[in-house]
Amino acid sequence: MSRSFLRFKAFAKLNLFLEVIGKREDGYHDIRSLMVNVNLADTLEFRKTRSGLAVNCDSSEVPSGFDNLCLKAARVLREYANHPEGVEITLGKTIPVAAGLGGGSSDAACTLVGVSKLWGLSLTEQELLALAEKIGSDVPFFIRGGAQLVEGRGGRLTPVVDFPETWFVLVTPSVRISSGWAYSAAKIGLTRAGHKSKIIIPGAGLDAASIGKALRNDLESGVTETYPVIRELKDALFSHGAIGSLMSGSGPTVFGVARGRTSATGIASKMSRPGLSVWVVSTVRKAWVELNRN
Repeated sequence: MSRSFLRFKAFAKLNLFLEVIGKREDGYHDIRSLMVNVNLADTLEFRKTRSGLAVNCDSSEVPSGFDNLCLKAARVLREYANHPEGVEITLGKTIPVAAGLGGGSSDAACTLVGVSKLWGLSLTEQELLALAEKIGSDVPFFIRGGAQLVEGRGGRLTPVVDFPETWFVLVTPSVRISSGWAYSAAKIGLTRAGHKSKIIIPGAGLDAASIGKALRNDLESGVTETYPVIRELKDALFSHGAIGSLMSGSGPTVFGVARGRTSATGIASKMSRPGLSVWVVSTVRKAWVELNRN
């Protein structure tokens, strides 16, 4: 049965490693990444309308019109289902825009799931994943959420079971970086092979220390050449007690791995200064869809 109103949370993600395998013929890149949800989240409200698709957002930084990923997701869904009704989406932004945390992709995935439920559509996970691939490379991950090994353009997902609760300090400087530019700056060869990252070896006994040692991002060095603040933030996180630090995705957000909640809170207090946004977050161990049961 369909509902007339629903509210969801759309969680951010971190890339604990990101290997760029090579450029594809379609212009995208094949990657291999371990993505995890963290409990920094946007809020989306969906209200059924007779017709039309609309998004209201409290942030002027979020694109409007055809560039808005929530609207794109709603259009893709309505065309696929040939559904006559409309939806009004109210988006409350907490995840910073163009920061390497996947906020737009998470909002799009949340829209696919939320509007599907609002309209009473009975889509399978595979249908939702196929629609997500049409919207953006990171969107399929957010359909499942939790911790996933993400491969190819972003559509091949393998769950990482029993991923431990891990605490992080996120630091976002006041710059915006497009993912397209970050990939072009990386200058990755067309056929470079990625190595097998230790972090996903079954039975590796993952904990904060082992996660901190296994971090890797092939985009980081290219971005850092233009934005040295990335290196400065990593150095500062280490100096204040982080046991690992990395740029997430295409940046500019940098995260530090903490030994626990108390350590994360202490590190965050030392990182706070004008021009930086700082959060203490932990992993979301269940798929976000499970946490958003309505």
